[in-house]
Amino acid sequence: MKGTKNIFMLVMAMMLSLFTLQAKLQAQPYNHSAGIRAGYSSGISYKGFRLHRMWAIEADFLYNRHGFNLGALYEHHLEPFKKNTRTFIYFGGGAFGGDWDEEFSLGVAAVAGIEYTLRDLPLNFSFDWKPMLNIYAVLEPDWLDFGLSIRYRFSR
Repeated sequence: MKGTKNIFMLVMAMMLSLFTLQAKLQAQPYNHSAGIRAGYSSGISYKGFRLHRMWAIEADFLYNRHGFNLGALYEHHLEPFKKNTRTFIYFGGGAFGGDWDEEFSLGVAAVAGIEYTLRDLPLNFSFDWKPMLNIYAVLEPDWLDFGLSIRYRFSR
């Protein structure tokens, strides 16, 4: 149990350090957004463009049939339509930790999705797929995590 606590603290420290890195960003879609995600896993979602103009960090506190989990994803955004700079597709990966069928667990997750940012209102919408693979405590995949996120943009 002591080893589990140490691993959990290490993962939390790594996620916190990603958020505290200070880098100058230019021409990213927005700086920060926070909102809700509804779908197979539902909960609170944050996305911030902190390291590079088209790379974002997403942090989620979600609940699904296995329990609550906290996840961090590193995402690369692409502009598929050059004339429409408000629509992005993105993909990436990261880690999660939390409750998996009443046991503490750690795992890896991937993400692929599409995002649209409104021009006149500080909102964005995204639809994504987040397959997960639990690798600590219970080795079990969960492939069907589709969701819709609605977030408030804090700055442009």
